[in-house]
Amino acid sequence: MDKIDTIMSTFPEYETIKPLMELIEQVMSIPEETLTDDSIDIVSGMIKGAFTPKIKEDSINELLNEFKKSHLSTKEVSTLISDGKKAITELVDELKPSTHKRAILNSIFDFIFEIYDIVEDKYNKYDIELNMKLDEGAQLPTYAHETDACADIYALKDTTIPAHSLSTKVSTGLRIALPEGWVAKIAPRSSIGMKTGLRLSNSIGIIDADYRGEIGVLYDNFSDSDYEIKAGDRIAQIWIEPVHRFKPVKVDILPTTERGENGFGSSGK
Repeated sequence: MDKIDTIMSTFPEYETIKPLMELIEQVMSIPEETLTDDSIDIVSGMIKGAFTPKIKEDSINELLNEFKKSHLSTKEVSTLISDGKKAITELVDELKPSTHKRAILNSIFDFIFEIYDIVEDKYNKYDIELNMKLDEGAQLPTYAHETDACADIYALKDTTIPAHSLSTKVSTGLRIALPEGWVAKIAPRSSIGMKTGLRLSNSIGIIDADYRGEIGVLYDNFSDSDYEIKAGDRIAQIWIEPVHRFKPVKVDILPTTERGENGFGSSGK
């Protein structure tokens, strides 16, 4: 079936979708005279029961890993998934299933569509869900653009950062629960660094997975004027990433490189 080949081509390694396509062929080969309302309910129930949460999770993870391994852009993934959905819709027209068989096939198609939607959402938008608690008046972080690496975080209340001052805390009213093995980092927005005399006191803020307190942003003001922050202003940006811990190993000799011990300024102006 040409459409089945098209659907399978959506998946780089085919392993996730191949059993489902074979199942479609098996359904279409069932003699029509053997199908009754009772048998349809039984077969549909068996198919739905076979799609366990683990199978769904494995299918989603396999697909995401294949797309990432192929270094596909979010646009390419969206196109692949769109083509897959279109092929499935056209497959129904090509197969011309009876009402009875269509009822059975819908169990398979619904499962495939659900996998498609979850994969697209995870690949194109979010890697993990991050639980957040807000104080009254606080705002959730937001991405200005789909391709942004960092999300903006907002001031909870009006705050004055005095001229020539150090480490004024700007409240966000935001608390997060990072999964174990992840870290959050806070950086100033580029517009603040370019247009103001503010500098983040600790350069980059580090939030460990076990911290549950409010995220506060510390700013130094090196200008001659006080700086006024209003409630709701975007005051910094946050991103999260996996933690890669290292084991220090003492050695007597390090591998040599062309650069060697040449440090600051050694690569030219």
